[in-house]
Amino acid sequence: MQKRHKRLVELIEHLLKEGWTQTTLSVEIGVDFSTVYRWLKGKAIPETDSKNFLRLAKLSGGDSETLQQYLEGYISLSTYLQNFDLDKNSLNTVTTSNKYPVEQIKKEVMARIYTLDPVDIADIINTSVKFLAESSKPAIRA
Repeated sequence: MQKRHKRLVELIEHLLKEGWTQTTLSVEIGVDFSTVYRWLKGKAIPETDSKNFLRLAKLSGGDSETLQQYLEGYISLSTYLQNFDLDKNSLNTVTTSNKYPVEQIKKEVMARIYTLDPVDIADIINTSVKFLAESSKPAIRA
């Protein structure tokens, strides 16, 4: 297995140990489950100029440049992950019997929001405010 593939596998295995699943990774990156599976098995790697590469970088707490440096072996995994705060940037998918579905939905939504650009986040907030304003208006009966 090539060095880049090994390092990608190392990164994905780290994310899996931190609570992600292959399914949640695929959803957050916007790829099919089989794509993450191929990455994990060292059979494929995202192109450095692809959206998938950028999304993987954002999801794992970096950017495309630092992910490229890590995959090329210029920096270690720990250096790459130094700014990665699992509690803020990832979805803890470990479920327990006492969690409510609403709490799981909140975690999933927040995990997705953290992968977005600030402009997209602002758009979501604006849409949410409009929705709440409309839903809180009393119904007018004719």
